[in-house]
Amino acid sequence: MKFAISIVLLVSLVPLNAQQLKIGVISDFDQSPKLETILGQMLQEVDQTAGSSRKVSLGATTFGVSNMGSAQRAYRQLDGQVDLVIALGSVTAKGLSLVSDLPTPVVALGIIDPELQEIPYVNGSSGKQNFTYIWQTKDLEKELEAFNKIHDFNKVVVFVDEKAASTVNQQKARDLMDSLSKKLNTQLSIIPVGTNMEEAINQLPAETDAAYFTVLLSQTESQLQWLVKRLNDRKIPTFSGNARLLHYGVLGSMANENDLQQVIRKLAIMTDEIASGSDLSSMPVTLDTKDNLHVNIATAQKIELSIPFEVLFTATLTGNDDRAVKTYSFEEIAEKALAENLNIQISYQDVELSEVQVKSVRANLLPSIESSLLASQINEERANAVFNNPEQALTANVTFTQLLYSEQAIAALKISEYLQKAQEYQTEAEVLRILFDTYTAYLNVLSAKTNVLIQRENLLNTRKNRELAEIRVGIGTSNNADLYRWESELALANQSVIDAQTRLLAAKLQLNTLLANTLESEYDVKDLSLTDDLFEAFSQGPLAEVVKTPESLRIVSDFLVTESQRQNPNKKALLESTNAVNRQLTQSKRSLYVPTIALQAQTSQVLGRGGAGSSIDAGTMALGITELPDNSWFAGVSLSLPIFSGFGRNAAIQQSKVSLYQLDHSQTLLDQQLELGVRAGVLDLLSTSTNIRYSRSASESALENFELVQENYRQGQVSITQLIDAQQTALQARLASAFSIYEYIQAHLQLEFNVGFFMMLVPEEQLQDFNHRLQHYLNNQN
Repeated sequence: MKFAISIVLLVSLVPLNAQQLKIGVISDFDQSPKLETILGQMLQEVDQTAGSSRKVSLGATTFGVSNMGSAQRAYRQLDGQVDLVIALGSVTAKGLSLVSDLPTPVVALGIIDPELQEIPYVNGSSGKQNFTYIWQTKDLEKELEAFNKIHDFNKVVVFVDEKAASTVNQQKARDLMDSLSKKLNTQLSIIPVGTNMEEAINQLPAETDAAYFTVLLSQTESQLQWLVKRLNDRKIPTFSGNARLLHYGVLGSMANENDLQQVIRKLAIMTDEIASGSDLSSMPVTLDTKDNLHVNIATAQKIELSIPFEVLFTATLTGNDDRAVKTYSFEEIAEKALAENLNIQISYQDVELSEVQVKSVRANLLPSIESSLLASQINEERANAVFNNPEQALTANVTFTQLLYSEQAIAALKISEYLQKAQEYQTEAEVLRILFDTYTAYLNVLSAKTNVLIQRENLLNTRKNRELAEIRVGIGTSNNADLYRWESELALANQSVIDAQTRLLAAKLQLNTLLANTLESEYDVKDLSLTDDLFEAFSQGPLAEVVKTPESLRIVSDFLVTESQRQNPNKKALLESTNAVNRQLTQSKRSLYVPTIALQAQTSQVLGRGGAGSSIDAGTMALGITELPDNSWFAGVSLSLPIFSGFGRNAAIQQSKVSLYQLDHSQTLLDQQLELGVRAGVLDLLSTSTNIRYSRSASESALENFELVQENYRQGQVSITQLIDAQQTALQARLASAFSIYEYIQAHLQLEFNVGFFMMLVPEEQLQDFNHRLQHYLNNQN
């Protein structure tokens, strides 16, 4: 009912004096909302093409034609009732082609192959009075070769519409399958498909490893989805000449997504020509759609099929939007670098080791208390109670030692503290370097992603240009030289896409490696644009507005050079290392005349005696010794000063002096490198900031020029060389414009890295302090 109302509304908009054009429809297919929608699109396109000069309306319709006789009877019933008959489906088309006399013009849709169906075909037209059709030329061999690129099959079933199969010469069909089987080195078999999908599945030969769908129009969407699902459950790769089956889960398709619209458009043009009196028998019947390879990634994953890289890189991929791929922002990547990067973790551990080293050195200045237990045995002849020297003894000792003054120990502590501070600055420098490398890797991924998209667009443009060349060759305005050149350009464009994809994979691997491979195997990063908060933070930062003139460029560069030489962590680490060597030199000089002073005390307690000399005998008592003492102690202060150490102290002094000269040169070199990096960075930042605007303008102009030259090439007004040049210029300009944003951010990060901190990571107070110093410096210079 809604379909009828829409047709009435369409007719009501046509002027009353327009010429009547009533169209009848005979269809193999049962009436359905989807078929009514397609018919509505056809009538609307016909009406728009005819314009206000004709009043297009839908006449009688016949649906569900089951055989050629029924189609012929339905046609005869329309005689005199309509001005044109549209035959939908192979059965109706074949049936009406067999009618010797067709009083009402017929346009047939659903032709598989005129030769196989034995439908009239003479030099690109029907050659039959009042009969024409639209034949979407499909190269089955080409499509199976494309399928074979996705999956190396051995045994393929070809599903064909049961009604369409009844219109084909069976012997010719078998001969075609045998010929293709031999060419492709595979085994092809045909399975007709009606409305019983279970029956079609049961006909699958054993060891079937691939399935190809011809155009199936007699089946409902749910039936086709059921059939595709059963094949996917069996992990049998599928391919179709119809792009719409991709949405049902078919693995691949060599088709054009707009093929139905192209058929409707050609039908409208043919209808207008017929109404104007054109001869149907001489109308061109072929419709050559330019098909592209499509691959359903979701299906490939479901059937566990690994798609070759060449296909992944050049085909149009569908079904991958539903995959849960984690996307990381610029800030998230920085946080993961700080938490996961192994170089940073190692450097943090170096700081811990330096702290432990300080504690170890400080221990030399602290008191030392040592206890010991000595069990001794001497020969009997030496044992003597007079000297409290028993043959056997067990003695406990406690020793206390304290350095009162040691230049070497004091210097070692101070040096270790300097070196600890130097290590902290080196770690800070390492963190800065890793963050810069991570930011650079992030931007490299974005550049690689953008390059893939632009190279794919260039591939599509090259395909379109080849199609234009084919048209020019077809109408005689060009020769095959253009086609060969475009085939060469197409091969180069395909390789450029492959190169771009591999560079993207490499860039992602590099970024993941910097993060200790903690990212998912498949991840994405958030793009940056002119409206992104991060870009605005850079473009509106403290350095963005001050560099306007050569003088301001010099002033800002001078300020940043001073800042970098003052607070760059590498410079601070060198200063601490210099302090350490200076202290080492002082210690070496003082060791020539400053002694080491130490306090030592010890107490001993005899816990047991035995053997000779362990007790007082008469001889011992005669000497006035009445008991053997068990406890003894001593305390003393020692002063030590080396007199001669083989000139080692003088060598240490010379070594420290050489190290100081070396460190002084290192500081000078680092200052020069920082100054060069900062001044070059400011210039690069100035260049990249203006490049954003100019590269965008160049890209827009190059694109407009390319489109104009492309149209002129289509009309035969320019040569292929001019078109290739315009296309390459547009490609390079597009890449330059896309990369300009990343290059600007990279320049900003490089400058901040040379100065010694990243503005996005420092606390707000530190950033405000930097801004105040900058403004103060600018004010003083003015």
